[in-house]
Amino acid sequence: MIVLGRTARTFRNAVDIEEARWKPFKRTLKPPQRENFDRIFDYARTCADAGTMMTTPRVTEVVLISTIIEMLQELQDLREKVAQFEEKKWHL
Repeated sequence: MIVLGRTARTFRNAVDIEEARWKPFKRTLKPPQRENFDRIFDYARTCADAGTMMTTPRVTEVVLISTIIEMLQELQDLREKVAQFEEKKWHL
């Protein structure tokens, strides 16, 4: 995107900058926690198109909302798998 001769940063770039801002925090986490930390920003990148629709995004808010959306989807997927498992169990 070009704005008055300048290149405007993309939302994905903003996520990268926000992730870099949190690096000191990440370094203090245990390895499994670091993996989860990385997942948060991966989730944010999956919703980057939606993040670009925010006129003046607070990047951290969009990162957190994106993460919540992805986690809710994972939870729903797990619930469906459990329900399928329980249904099969009762039919045996």
